[in-house]
Amino acid sequence: MNLVFDFGNTRIKGAFFIGDKMGRTFFLNNNGIEKMEEIAEVSKIGITSVVNFPESFLKLIEQLNKPILTIDSNTPLPIRLNYDTLNTLGADRICNAVAGFSAFPNKNVLIIDLGTCNKYDFVDEKGNYQGGSIAPGFKMRMDAMHKFTANLPLINPGEISALIGKSTKSSMETGAFWGVVGEINEMVTQYQSRFNDTIVLATGGYLKYFEKVLKNFIFADPNLTLKGLNSILNFQDD
Repeated sequence: MNLVFDFGNTRIKGAFFIGDKMGRTFFLNNNGIEKMEEIAEVSKIGITSVVNFPESFLKLIEQLNKPILTIDSNTPLPIRLNYDTLNTLGADRICNAVAGFSAFPNKNVLIIDLGTCNKYDFVDEKGNYQGGSIAPGFKMRMDAMHKFTANLPLINPGEISALIGKSTKSSMETGAFWGVVGEINEMVTQYQSRFNDTIVLATGGYLKYFEKVLKNFIFADPNLTLKGLNSILNFQDD
């Protein structure tokens, strides 16, 4: 059994896998992992992180005395990285790219990760990761409006249905929300017009706010990063 962790900017998500089959997922909290009933069956641990994870976490998993793989651009992968600055390539983007390729081999795949930033990553039909784009995320857009203006409030993301804001707060919400929707739709249009039969996958912590309005041919999977991490972990044994 594999145990994998995705350290994002705002949360830590984990999951257990048997082979390619995902078991229970969880968010790491103060209860720790040593009390989880699956721990005794774990044989390998994989970590992807966009932050410096706490020393206390490392000490905790080291006590499990299991092989630990921390993903970076030097990790052996089932795809090839065609990226100019490999040392700056985020481990989460690598995992998403692997997950997309694993789910749809021999296809052009665009992976959209709606997190703190919106990340767009493209893997071609030959398994070459070609790069992508990074843009401000949903909450970041609202935070920026507050930070760089004198009178706009600080607000948190929520469910958005209206197009026309009837207050300053709702105007900021609709601007940020529909701005992201427009960005996604245009990115998808550009990729699908340039690369034949491009399949689109979407994931990320803010995906839940956008699922209802995204084009119906986008495959949504909130656990895509974890699945990619597990595929990389299993690839080490091939």
